[in-house]
Amino acid sequence: MRDCEFWKKAASSLLAVLLIGGFLCSEGWAQLIPLHVGHASVNSRMSPLWVAAKEGFFRKQGLDVRVVNIRGGTQVTQALLGGGLDMAYSDPPATIAAIAAGAPLLEVMATATVMPYYLVGAPTVKSLADLKGKRVGSSGLGLSASRLAILVALRQLGLDPDRDKITLVAAGTEPERLAGLASGAIAGTVIAPEFRSRMEQLGLNVLADLRAITIPWEVGNVVTARKFLQSQRDVVERALRALLEGNAYVLNPAQRPQLLELLKSRLGLKSAQDAIGAYEDTVKFYVLKKPYPYREGLQSIIAEVAKVVPSAASLRYEDVADPSIIEKLDKSGYIDSLYR
Repeated sequence: MRDCEFWKKAASSLLAVLLIGGFLCSEGWAQLIPLHVGHASVNSRMSPLWVAAKEGFFRKQGLDVRVVNIRGGTQVTQALLGGGLDMAYSDPPATIAAIAAGAPLLEVMATATVMPYYLVGAPTVKSLADLKGKRVGSSGLGLSASRLAILVALRQLGLDPDRDKITLVAAGTEPERLAGLASGAIAGTVIAPEFRSRMEQLGLNVLADLRAITIPWEVGNVVTARKFLQSQRDVVERALRALLEGNAYVLNPAQRPQLLELLKSRLGLKSAQDAIGAYEDTVKFYVLKKPYPYREGLQSIIAEVAKVVPSAASLRYEDVADPSIIEKLDKSGYIDSLYR
């Protein structure tokens, strides 16, 4: 009789283990939703995305995320529209130009709302006035982010390219533009602060820190296709929850050592001092606690894009951004809960 009772209890325990194990597997693993998230550049502004993937924040939200690096904003747009990407960290000018051309895209979250550049002069260029009559280089012409930053910054600082005979030329990537400054091929350009140690070595002059100037702008956003947002709104919300937790992790001083290692490895930084500089820039300028799409910044970008793509002139904030999910997570107290 005792043996019978023993086996009954053993069988019940085994059944309970199997049922619980099956539930956990179905809920915790089998139900993970695949999501492809792209980014067009590699810089410290990507740190919340890297953290969300590394620390399991996406899995916590039921998502199996694959992070894809796609070179170029145009390629990111094509991948979003073709279904190769579900969401992407992108460049607002490229997003707005694509929307003006008929692409059904929407920004659902801002990443940074500053111009992430120093305005830099060659060794002989000591002041803003020294740029008059000179050649200033950007990565490319048209809608390149650096070109738009130069045009807007010069006007904000009291210079006018036409009046002051400043010629904008295509001068390549940031290392190429640094070489152009050192050789005298160009008198000025914009350079990401991550290159500060190289600028010092070359004897270049920082004429203005554009991040510290009040210029309505967005340097990065999280974008998705309208169709994906409509059909998979819950998935988009889950992804934004994970990214917001990534923001909170980055902004938490207790995570500083981990962030320094992450930035050093991801950005290929050679020294601890470079990693510290990148970290300090990231927490001060590039990560937002409540990253609403920035209305004034997007309106400024629309105005600049319209000078190259006339059809952008008719766009409104509502045509390029949907802040409703961030607003929901803010009003529900979710965002504030990440900082307690």
